[in-house]
Amino acid sequence: MRTKNSEIAVKIFLLVVSVILVGLIIAWSTGVFKDKRNDLNQGTEKINDVLGTMADFDLLIYDGNIISGERVADLIEEVKEKKIDMAIGVKTIAASEIKFYNYSLVSGSEGDKLGSEQKDTPPTKKTEANYINPKGKFKGEVRKDENDNIIGLVFEQEK
Repeated sequence: MRTKNSEIAVKIFLLVVSVILVGLIIAWSTGVFKDKRNDLNQGTEKINDVLGTMADFDLLIYDGNIISGERVADLIEEVKEKKIDMAIGVKTIAASEIKFYNYSLVSGSEGDKLGSEQKDTPPTKKTEANYINPKGKFKGEVRKDENDNIIGLVFEQEK
């Protein structure tokens, strides 16, 4: 009789130990899963930040640099094709003021803001004041809003 009771006690003990071990393994794996999910979320946030910075970097290369008129015209077309909410302004030597493409740019006391959508395309006749000479040199300037978002590029033709 005693051996039967001791065998039952051992089986109950092993069963209790097994349940405790399974519970610990489940708790550990749940904690690991939560940690990995948090790591994944942080990684995703970092990737999004880097992508945003890279997009800004692509536009910041124009700030203070001189590019050809051909590249300016290509940039206007690229911005229109990709439907980017950004103003591209061009001031040629023959023009008295800046001509905006894609969107206008409104300067105010609180900083620059996007204005109305512009449907114009750069003129192709050399006799027009806003004609962008493909061989001309244009100095770029980046324009930002009050939140430091790039909302426009303005190019002025150099003599």
